[in-house]
Amino acid sequence: MRSFKCVAFAGLLALSASASADIPVSPLGDIYESYNDCFKVATKEGIKTDVLAGLGWSRATISGGGKPVASGPIIYGHSKRKPIILLSADKGEGLCIVMARLESPKAFEEFQGAWGGKLPKPDADGTITFFAEGHPIMLKQTGSAQKPAMTISVMTPMETK
Repeated sequence: MRSFKCVAFAGLLALSASASADIPVSPLGDIYESYNDCFKVATKEGIKTDVLAGLGWSRATISGGGKPVASGPIIYGHSKRKPIILLSADKGEGLCIVMARLESPKAFEEFQGAWGGKLPKPDADGTITFFAEGHPIMLKQTGSAQKPAMTISVMTPMETK
């Protein structure tokens, strides 16, 4: 079985923690819909960026230049939703990460409620790790008390032998 890409996740999570302060507050429904979109992007065949356009996502561009961001994570925004999506790669194995600002720290608890109390306890870093539909999932509250945020990551499915 393939292991989690914790190093890649940690790097993207560090970036997302600082960037989340700059995005608008997201309704929980938008976050959950965006999380579901990640399942369509992080497939067993690998990351499928072409799926995002059909779901209303567009790649972030450099301000004024209108060109895709050249280095670092691949960032997508949605015209009708507030969260953003970060991809660790544009193909192959990888992570689809939904990053969102929250109205309050309590909204994170409310979001977790979608799993009916069945999520495992967070690890020492506050990351909740579980599997859904064969995908490793990482859920973490980020941001600050003044600007609460969260990330939820969907990894391409794990292979079992």
